Amino acid sequence: MASQIEELMRRGTNRARDERLAVARYRKRARRGVSVLVHDIEPQSKRMRDADRDRFKTAVSEQMATFSRAPFNGPVALKIDLATTSRTAPQAHTIAKNLLDLLGKRRAGVPGMRRHLLYKNDAQIQALSVSCRHGEDYPMIHVAGRPLSALLDDMELAAEAIRVDEMENYGDVYRWDQEEEAMEDLRNLIRDERGQRERLGDDFYDAYFKMLRWSAQRALLGCSGIDIPVLGWMYGRPEGSTPILPPDQWALLIGRSKLRLQLGDLPITPGSSGAFKRRVEEEIAAFKQRWDWVISPLVIAVALQVVVRPSAATPAAVLHDLDNIVRDYLLPRIIPSFGTVTDHRWTIDFDELRRRDPVLADRWGPNPTPPPGTKQGVTRYEAWRLPPVEGEPGFVSVALVADMDGRGDTFDRIDECSRKWADAQSSTSGKRQRW
Repeated sequence: MASQIEELMRRGTNRARDERLAVARYRKRARRGVSVLVHDIEPQSKRMRDADRDRFKTAVSEQMATFSRAPFNGPVALKIDLATTSRTAPQAHTIAKNLLDLLGKRRAGVPGMRRHLLYKNDAQIQALSVSCRHGEDYPMIHVAGRPLSALLDDMELAAEAIRVDEMENYGDVYRWDQEEEAMEDLRNLIRDERGQRERLGDDFYDAYFKMLRWSAQRALLGCSGIDIPVLGWMYGRPEGSTPILPPDQWALLIGRSKLRLQLGDLPITPGSSGAFKRRVEEEIAAFKQRWDWVISPLVIAVALQVVVRPSAATPAAVLHDLDNIVRDYLLPRIIPSFGTVTDHRWTIDFDELRRRDPVLADRWGPNPTPPPGTKQGVTRYEAWRLPPVEGEPGFVSVALVADMDGRGDTFDRIDECSRKWADAQSSTSGKRQRW
């Protein structure tokens, strides 16, 4: 009995030590990131004035110098948050293209001793998130970069925090069950429209239909994205562990999902881009045929999640930059095909709201929506490049993801969950030490 107690105490001591080391590594990783926040420059596309280009580059250069940071040499995870004030603001992906170029080489006249700013080449970006809010009172550009390895390490901690949270809380499960029921109720309402209108009356039928369509879209597109634990497994994390399925099997399952656009491998030979664009259009058409009864028209705001795995045979020289994939192949076809919008405020019928609840409508102000020219787009997009798997084909998998609950992007959720995990371990460790 004594030996068993000693063994349990030894294991507890080792576990506490491992947790303290993991927290220390987490705190150290946080110092490897770079964050640049600029409030007085309007986000612009390639049309940005040279003076604003230099001011932005100077802000990045000064931030790097303040923390004695050299440009990233290896794979980078980059997050860009934007706020525009212009009534004719460009779309987020054209702004991002400009900023990604500006974060490379230092322009002549920009203070600094180094040739490059944040990285040497934007091809280093292996995980990218771009968010934009139009019609704001003040402009803002926020760029946060870190080594990809640091983000993946934090992803492991976030997955563990999610596992613990799911064991303790069941409210979300109940909520999603309710919304999945809404899909079946919507289907039944459509199938028996005539009978339901006779039974409910036109006004109640229309109101009930709108409510069910909103819930059904939230349910369908709320589970189309790849969550943090599965994304970690697709990257082979945690390292040295035995996952439920190996990374290539997870990719196979994701590739069979009917909730995503499955586009095959990227074009890598001259003249093959046209065929890939046609494949995008065909997959969009097939997706709409499958789900049009739910998503047409979209009444919720959506983001775009892109997961890319290149073929192992793809030469490094012809790898597509993540931003180019989204900008050149996906958004020009997805936005008009699905009628996606840049802000959830575009999904609110304010005329109807003023009739039903003028007090609530007044709280939104006289001009509740962003400038009309900024309507078309997505609330954000994020793209992840997985490592190739020898002998397995490459693929591009795309999801329209429900985005109206303010949870932020995957980067935000990784940071929130990993911070929650580290704080919980620190709290537990402190209690042990006091004991």
